[in-house]
Amino acid sequence: MLNMNNTTLKKFKDYFAQMEFDNDTILEAIYSKNVVFKDPIHEINGIEKLSEYFKKLNDNLTEGSFQFIDESTIDNKAYLSWEMHLKLKRPNKSVKASGISVLTIEEKIISQRDYFDAGELFYENIPVLGGVIRFLKKKLAD
Repeated sequence: MLNMNNTTLKKFKDYFAQMEFDNDTILEAIYSKNVVFKDPIHEINGIEKLSEYFKKLNDNLTEGSFQFIDESTIDNKAYLSWEMHLKLKRPNKSVKASGISVLTIEEKIISQRDYFDAGELFYENIPVLGGVIRFLKKKLAD
């Protein structure tokens, strides 16, 4: 049974509040060895591959953080809504996106499923394609 004082959940939120993806010690304290991570673009199995993925993300960041907006816990699941802020090296710009993470925790996180608009985060920030997507979204909203 998960409760609001769960140590793993607190460590997770503290870690992502100021993203420092090069700290394997914290990752190993948060995630199970066989963690499954899924988002709209990736599916990653195991702490080693997740650590590699986070390191690649960190290589392109000047800074990054998550602001946790709301959370709910039921049994061994935590539902966290968030806003992510990234300052990228390439391209040199700031981006933000909103989403939800669903964590399954058994002492450590055994699965993480992130839901967010990949277009908002990635595709709208690609030169030319981003302009086309923003134009189409505006037209659809009219």
